Amino acid sequence: MLAYRKIFLLILILSVLILALGWGFSILNTWLILLLILVNIAVLLAGSFYICSGLYMQALCSGNTDAKKVSITFDDGPDRIITPRVLDLLKQHNIKAGFFLMGKNIAGNEEIVKRMINEGHIIGNHSYSHVNFFGFFSAGKVKDELQKNETLIDKVTGKRVALFRPPFGLSNPNIARAARLLDYTVVGWSIRSLDTVSSNNDKTIKRVFRRLKPGGVILFHDNHERIIPILEEVINRTMEDGYDFVSPDVLLNVKAYRQ
Repeated sequence: MLAYRKIFLLILILSVLILALGWGFSILNTWLILLLILVNIAVLLAGSFYICSGLYMQALCSGNTDAKKVSITFDDGPDRIITPRVLDLLKQHNIKAGFFLMGKNIAGNEEIVKRMINEGHIIGNHSYSHVNFFGFFSAGKVKDELQKNETLIDKVTGKRVALFRPPFGLSNPNIARAARLLDYTVVGWSIRSLDTVSSNNDKTIKRVFRRLKPGGVILFHDNHERIIPILEEVINRTMEDGYDFVSPDVLLNVKAYRQ
């Protein structure tokens, strides 16, 4: 995280120096200025879409351990059909996972949310609406989204969530400010399965195992049918490789809920 921020600052400083030297030696031209602007914009955009960059806010993306321990997390639920099947599979293997819930999906699925808590899983905030233009919200609008979802979760479970995962893993000054104002711990991932992007289960599973290492946080989604065979294969193979699954709050050494 800090490395990315240092890289951005280095590029910014170098850009300023190049511009200053170019101005001083009268070799400044439009193409050079445009190139420097594009490089800085590219780095800023990359920092926005890479949650673990730490450019705008600190996000916990993996556990600090050499032990063969990993965590499974799910985004975008609860889903009336798929989430109970995911919970059944996790219960079968005695695995505690993390679920980052969308507020608009809670209504009508309250019993599923309660089941998550009762079976030892942790719940986090994933915004209320998860709209495609979430990254364009003002800090106030982001704050309202998080508070609305937090209130819903509290009403159903009696828990005040302390963990937040931004929709799409986006980070920018407004999202960072809202998270900071609400005192959220931001949670990312180190293994993005892309389970909602690829239609090839084997490809998704191979992607997970190419990135698997101690302290890993796996990102899945519990809102599509394909997650069941993918999850079962990942669990079985990971355990065969000698890994233990632990709850994300344990792996990341954070509190999932406020007092």
